Amino acid sequence: MSCEETKQLLSLYVDNALMLPARVAVDEHVDKCPVCRDELIELRALTRGLSMLSSSRPPVDLAASITSALMIEAAARRQSPKSSFGDRLARFLEPRLMPYSVGSVASVILFIAMFAGLRPHFEALHEAAVQSSAVYVVPASAGYDLNKPVRSEDYAASRAPFAEQSPSLNPKGALATLTRSYAHPHKSRYQDADDMLVVADVFSNGAASLVDVVHAPRDRQILNDFQAALRRDAAFVPASMDRRPDTMRVVFAVQKVDVRERNF
Repeated sequence: MSCEETKQLLSLYVDNALMLPARVAVDEHVDKCPVCRDELIELRALTRGLSMLSSSRPPVDLAASITSALMIEAAARRQSPKSSFGDRLARFLEPRLMPYSVGSVASVILFIAMFAGLRPHFEALHEAAVQSSAVYVVPASAGYDLNKPVRSEDYAASRAPFAEQSPSLNPKGALATLTRSYAHPHKSRYQDADDMLVVADVFSNGAASLVDVVHAPRDRQILNDFQAALRRDAAFVPASMDRRPDTMRVVFAVQKVDVRERNF
């Protein structure tokens, strides 16, 4: 028998509640193990000490005092007014519904706070959905009079479905004038076909600045004229007119095509 098994049986051993085979096994182990033997001695000493304690006796008037207290409580209940149905119902529901009420109120407050915080995002999504689903109607009689200058407002309105991704060119700007000048060739300049591809930043007031040259033209004067046109005035219409972001990066392509046959 191991020490662990012996320690579990020591209390029954002291109380003489063990069967004979188990008692013999405990005796053999205690004779060989000094640790279990010391624990058995301590347990027997504790048992003898407890048996020497005197038992307490209840007071003589204990029964009379209990009876008197019960009679007083019964008389107080008879004299107190009877509780109404509403009071009894409130006492019944208060400890049961109060935790749920507090939790429900806290959930409603958190729900309202969450939606108040998300409201600006919902409004932005709604406005974006309205703009994406908007239908732009151009009257059949609308058109440009070639004898009159193009107004920036009319040009921006005609490009409304695309203005958020592509800014509208300012018809009165130096850049528009430059592109129109390519339709009237000069004998003093290089007149063969040419093209360039550049990246520019467009700002809220319509001004633009050159960022990078992706494909440079063969005639360097075209690039110089392009940069000068950007510095001279606003190359594009204002962002408010296009309803586009205040600052956006665009890719601008300029192509000059030499048309040999002019009999048309």
